Amino acid sequence: MADILTLCTTFLGLFMVVPMFALGRTRPANRWLGWFLLSISLLSLADVVTRYQPVFFGLCDWPVACIGAFYYCYVRSLLGLGNGRRQVMHFIPLALLLIALVGARIFVPLPALLKWLFGDGRGAFGALLLGFQLLAVGYGVAVLLRLREYRTRLRQRFSSTGDRDLAWLTWLSVIILSLLFVWVPANVLGGAWGWALVVGRLTMLYVLGWYGMRQSGVFLLPLAPVANPATPVDTAQSSAAINPLVDPLVDHSEAALIADEKYVRSGMTEAAQQLIGERLQHRMALQKDYLQSELTLTELADRIGTSPQLLSQYINHFLGLNFFDYINGLRVAEVQRMMQANGSRQQTLLELAFAAGFNSKSTFNASFKKTCGLTPSHWRFLHAEASAPIG
Repeated sequence: MADILTLCTTFLGLFMVVPMFALGRTRPANRWLGWFLLSISLLSLADVVTRYQPVFFGLCDWPVACIGAFYYCYVRSLLGLGNGRRQVMHFIPLALLLIALVGARIFVPLPALLKWLFGDGRGAFGALLLGFQLLAVGYGVAVLLRLREYRTRLRQRFSSTGDRDLAWLTWLSVIILSLLFVWVPANVLGGAWGWALVVGRLTMLYVLGWYGMRQSGVFLLPLAPVANPATPVDTAQSSAAINPLVDPLVDHSEAALIADEKYVRSGMTEAAQQLIGERLQHRMALQKDYLQSELTLTELADRIGTSPQLLSQYINHFLGLNFFDYINGLRVAEVQRMMQANGSRQQTLLELAFAAGFNSKSTFNASFKKTCGLTPSHWRFLHAEASAPIG
């Protein structure tokens, strides 16, 4: 039965590979996803073939050296980080394995090779497999770290993350990492571990086919570095103080997309800091840009006449918040104001949240709890009692 499910996994994966490569022409991430699915399919087939016909060892086993790298490159591409020449290094283990396999088949007699690989239990094959499995686990951890960095950058630029947060990809990566951990005892102990691996692979292929095929790259733009530091000027020189030259070329390379380099060359002066603070406070009080549900850092920076980098620096360093928390904190305050207004009892909490700029119930609840330490309904109950009319 396990072999049947394993073969089902193989054929399902191979069936999905074709459209993935076809979609890869317009969505590069899907090409990497296709390679990852092909790796899963071949390794599933190898589980059956190698057990019954060891002579075919290597024909379907080679993806063991690159399955983690394929998924890592898929996530990089999906996050807009790209995969340039530097990423070739991730496939050095694959090249070494292929050279070793070809060389062994040419120069070592087949009976001696099979005895060395599978003799005394699992022989050398067990040690090689364990090493490559641990390598794949390392790539799984690297993927989770990349996604964490991405979510941090996302909150520096957007007031509403929506589908941009790629929550499905985070959960999928956790599932894949769990399967990579299961992969080790499944090959050593078998039994229930082997069943868990087979069922997990089949489930993962279904999830990847449903979600992964439809995704395009995010291409989250970095905060552009400032080309030249601004020179200190008097506060009255507002434009010169908060409009340093910004490099018009946006670099999608890894170095530009990882972190924001802590504003090393931002050119922030005391005058610029004061002007940004005044304009930001004035803008929020009068225009209330936070009511715009899809407000971005770039849009707000343009409206107050500064660069996204300087505005981000002001919010991060001088307010101690990221852009996401800053804007949603203002939205929470707006909801609180509306809760205490006459007639607000006729409106639901979700209606008030949407009116204040939130576009997600989960974001509203999380932001409200983080800001006030209470749920929206509890806060409303307490303050409705406190402000009830007399007489």
